[in-house]
Amino acid sequence: MELLVATLAHTTPGRDADGLARIRLISDTVRNAPGLVIARFYRSRGNDAYYFMLTTWEDEDCWGRAQERYNPKQLLLGSATELLIDAPEQWLMHYLWGYSRPASMPILAAAHLATIRPDQAERTQRGWIESLRRQAVQPMLSFAFLARGIKEDAAVPGSSQTTSASIFLNLLSWASEADREDFYVDPNYQAISLFLGGVGVIQILTLDPL
Repeated sequence: MELLVATLAHTTPGRDADGLARIRLISDTVRNAPGLVIARFYRSRGNDAYYFMLTTWEDEDCWGRAQERYNPKQLLLGSATELLIDAPEQWLMHYLWGYSRPASMPILAAAHLATIRPDQAERTQRGWIESLRRQAVQPMLSFAFLARGIKEDAAVPGSSQTTSASIFLNLLSWASEADREDFYVDPNYQAISLFLGGVGVIQILTLDPL
């Protein structure tokens, strides 16, 4: 089963050129990794400075073999420490649902990271997928997926123990500002957003594809 590795790095404001150069170098390095299926890189929109990296691997074994040379978090810590506000966060996840409209070029994106109470995780998964399926019927999304997993350091080595909360990642992409606005005012999004706010904590990252 494919493994999605999501990496979030907050960088020092005012050093955009340095940060972008380092991320492009890391991108060039990671794209040569054996077992890599696809890599997507994003930068923040707005005042906050951060980068969001998504690397998909053929399976967990490929990821395990790649970590020494191609782990995005370790590459950041090894080459961009002076640019980082704090240590990057990294999550290990599996895809639940995906959508692509090839004729629509994604120029805007957002990542919704949700930390959900364990007793609501399965209900959240079902409801979120159903909501996305309904919205995908309308031509608003260019590309999107929903994934579920854990924070990388949540698993205890040598055991199946993890932290109690489930992490969901919903990546959304649009071809225009109008499509994005239509998506967010849609009743299906409004309903799932209200539900998610009651069962967990949501972090929304506004993104530009690199």
